[in-house]
Amino acid sequence: MYAADSSQLAHSETDRYKITLEEAINMALEGNIELQEQRKNLGISQYNVKKASAFRNPQFQSNLLIGPIARGNSSQIGLMLPVEITKRGERKKAALAELAYTQNKIKDYEFKLKLRVRTSYFNLLVAKSELKILEERKELLEDLLDITKKRSKSAPNYEIDVLQADMRLKKLLVQINRVQADIRTAQYNFNKVLNLANNLTLYDSKEDSVFGQEFFTKLDLPNYDALEDMAFQNRYDIKMAEAKIIKAKKDLAVIVKQRIPDLYVSGGYAFAHDGTSGAYVGAGIDIPAFYLYTPEIKSAKLEFDKAQLEYNSIINITKNVIHTNHDKFVMAQENVEHYKDILDESTRILNLSKQRYKKGETSLTNLIVVEHSHQELLNEFLEAMKVYYNSYMALLQELGMDNFTIDIDL
Repeated sequence: MYAADSSQLAHSETDRYKITLEEAINMALEGNIELQEQRKNLGISQYNVKKASAFRNPQFQSNLLIGPIARGNSSQIGLMLPVEITKRGERKKAALAELAYTQNKIKDYEFKLKLRVRTSYFNLLVAKSELKILEERKELLEDLLDITKKRSKSAPNYEIDVLQADMRLKKLLVQINRVQADIRTAQYNFNKVLNLANNLTLYDSKEDSVFGQEFFTKLDLPNYDALEDMAFQNRYDIKMAEAKIIKAKKDLAVIVKQRIPDLYVSGGYAFAHDGTSGAYVGAGIDIPAFYLYTPEIKSAKLEFDKAQLEYNSIINITKNVIHTNHDKFVMAQENVEHYKDILDESTRILNLSKQRYKKGETSLTNLIVVEHSHQELLNEFLEAMKVYYNSYMALLQELGMDNFTIDIDL
C-alpha cells in the first residue's frame, strides 16, 4: 500500500550504476557538455592570436591605358603592400592576454564543476542517510508493535497501545515513501550536474549514507593570512581579472597606435605601346588627419579603469568572505562534534528505554517520546552535517581549491 512501484519509475533499481566521487569528477571533467562548450573558446582564442599576428594582404594593381593617350604614357601592372607601423605586435599581445583569460576561465569552470559534483554527490548521500534513519526507525517501530501485541490483552491500555504503535508505523511508511522520492530527485540532480552526452544511465553514489565518511576528520585550518595567500595564488577568477587588466591595457595601446600613419609600398612593371618598358616604384602614407580615434581611446581607457576596479573588488571581497567562511566552518565543525557525542548518549537512552518497556517498567507513550526525541536528534545531526559541508565547500571556493592537503572523500 505504501511502497513505491519501481516498475512505474523512469529508472528501476537495476538501471542505476554506482560510482565513487572520484569517478564522478573524472567523468564530468571528460564528458560534461557545458565544459566541452567552454573548451571550444580556447581554440577560438588561439586562432585570434594567429589572426592578430597576421600581415595585411598585398593588393594587385593595374593601370592599362587605351587609345591615343597610351602612345605617350605607360601602363602599369604591380603590387601594393600595406606596412603597419608598431600595430601588429600590440595586437598580438592583446590577443595573448585574451588567451590567458580564456585559459583561466576554463580552469575556473573545471574547478567549479568539481565543487558542483561534490555538492550534488553529498546531497544524494544526505537523502540516502535520511532513508537509512527512517529504515532503522521502522525496525524499531516494528519491534515495538510486535512487543505490544505479545503483551497480555488484559493489560491496561492494551488496545490503545497496539493502535498507537500501528499508527506510528504506518505514518513512518509514508515518510519513507517521501524520502525515497527525495532520493530519486537527488539522483537526477546529480546526473544533471554530470551532464554527460547521450547517456541514459542513472548514476548513483557508491556509498549509502554520510555516516562514517572520512570527511568528518577534524581539520586544523591555517590562519587568515595563510588562507588569503592560498586564495590569491589559486583563485582562477583573480587570474582572470589580472589577464583582463593586461588585455585592457594592450587594447588601449592598439587603439593609440592607430594614430601612427601606415605606409604603402608599391612596385611593378610599366610598358608603353611604342615598345618602351621598365619598372615603377611608389610609396604612400595613411595620415589620420581628420579622425584621431579619440572616442575609441577614451572608451579603452574606461575599460582599463573598469578592469582595475573589478580586480580590486575581487581582492577586497575575497579578504572579507574568507574571514566569514572560516568562522562558519570552524563553528559548524564544532557543532558536528557535539552532535556526535549527543547522539551516542541518545542511542543509549533509547536502548535502555526499549529494554524497560519490554519488562513493563515504562509505558509505550514514554518510549515513543524517547524515540521521537532520538529521531529529532538524528535529523538535527543531518542538518548540522549539511551546514558543515556547505561551509566547507564555500571556503574551498573562496580559496580556489577543490580540497585541502588532508585527503577528504567528499
